[in-house]
Amino acid sequence: MLQSNKFADYLETVRRQIRWKRAQTYVLEEIENHLADQKDAFQRDGLDEETAAIRAIAEMGDPVMVGEQLDRTHRPQPDWPLLAMTALLIILGLSIQFIIGTDINDGMERFYRQVIWAGLAVIVFLAAYFLDFTIIGKYSLIIYGLLMAIALGDYWLSGGGISGYNTAIYPLLLFPTIFAGLVYRMRNEGYWGLAFCGALAIIPIILISFMHYLTVLFLVGTSCLIILTVAVAKGWFKVRKLYALFIVYFSSGVIFSTMFFTMINQEYVRIRLQAALNPSSDPTGAGYMATLVQKLLSHSQLFGEGLPVGDYGYPIAKILPEINTNFLLTYLTHKFGWVLLIGILVIFAVFIVRAVLMSKRQKSALGQLVSLALILTFAIQVLTYIAFNLGFLVFNPVSLPFISYGGRALLINTCLIGFLLSIFRTGSLVSDKVGATVIKAGRLIQYEDGKIIINLKAAQ
Repeated sequence: MLQSNKFADYLETVRRQIRWKRAQTYVLEEIENHLADQKDAFQRDGLDEETAAIRAIAEMGDPVMVGEQLDRTHRPQPDWPLLAMTALLIILGLSIQFIIGTDINDGMERFYRQVIWAGLAVIVFLAAYFLDFTIIGKYSLIIYGLLMAIALGDYWLSGGGISGYNTAIYPLLLFPTIFAGLVYRMRNEGYWGLAFCGALAIIPIILISFMHYLTVLFLVGTSCLIILTVAVAKGWFKVRKLYALFIVYFSSGVIFSTMFFTMINQEYVRIRLQAALNPSSDPTGAGYMATLVQKLLSHSQLFGEGLPVGDYGYPIAKILPEINTNFLLTYLTHKFGWVLLIGILVIFAVFIVRAVLMSKRQKSALGQLVSLALILTFAIQVLTYIAFNLGFLVFNPVSLPFISYGGRALLINTCLIGFLLSIFRTGSLVSDKVGATVIKAGRLIQYEDGKIIINLKAAQ
């Protein structure tokens, strides 16, 4: 009892010095384990229990100094470059919407509406940023069920069709993140766990196929396939890798081939696909928009406004629709030059590359999988939007994150990026020990050659 009280007093003194509460559990567990190990070692040398406890505490050192040292190394680590780029993209998006607002009907009203959405988005971002991302691993099945219920509710309550998928697609953008949590939860369950994850992935894919929204189908399907591939390749499912990958890709091929041939049998899908691949075959019909985009881009200059297009004789805002949503990059390129497009793409490229590098540094499978899912959701939106604005009109864009007009897309993307930066801020304390809240790879406290070593680098 006396030994327990001494240890408890020592640990409490250390705890008071560590300001980040999430780190306290991990640090105190490490110190308590070491004190117990050291006490046992002294007892084996012939000391009684009370004296061994006192010696173990003395070997550890002054609790205030130990706590202060650990406090300096156990702090949240915000990724300032990504935070700065997120703020830059939001400000850039509002600035572009203001410029466009002067060129279209009701433009300024839409701009003010977007400012309100941006204010709400900042609140959503901060809520996601300070959220404990490990809830995705702990409650993935519950969150999955809620997400599917919300998506189905949005679709059916909106009457299905176009209005239905216009609202239902936004909660479905969260699905790859939830799927990463499901894969993490089932990672040690072998082939059964792999099959279970695949089955849960099929449900939202079927729902999306009813909506005929190819972009979201491509985003969700590709993201889930990559997440499963990474999990299998890293050995997290405890299965034969090549055999498991064959199962994953063969079954995916069958499912997506069936969906493709089912959709291609519909006339409007065939017409749209033909127009996207060869817009000149019907330049005044199905290929009109792709032809117009290509003409505008071919008349754009490196700097400044592009040359007039044919016989239109109107400003670009009068001949190109949806310049604040779907064709924003085409509009900016023709109005201000290729240099503005290149600048925007560089910002997105640097953001994605930086995020990938930070994701690879995560020590836990959960951190790696969830950050990968978030990056894929963000990157695929960007890539499909760029392709659409370059005249490849197969995939209707969801949004250009933070830039294009739309409140729901802005809220979802700020939530996703806030959650991503939450992982990078706190992920250093998370690993995959079952039943632990915060555990870290590498021993914080070691005993070597009669000396106690506090490995501060383990906290970095």
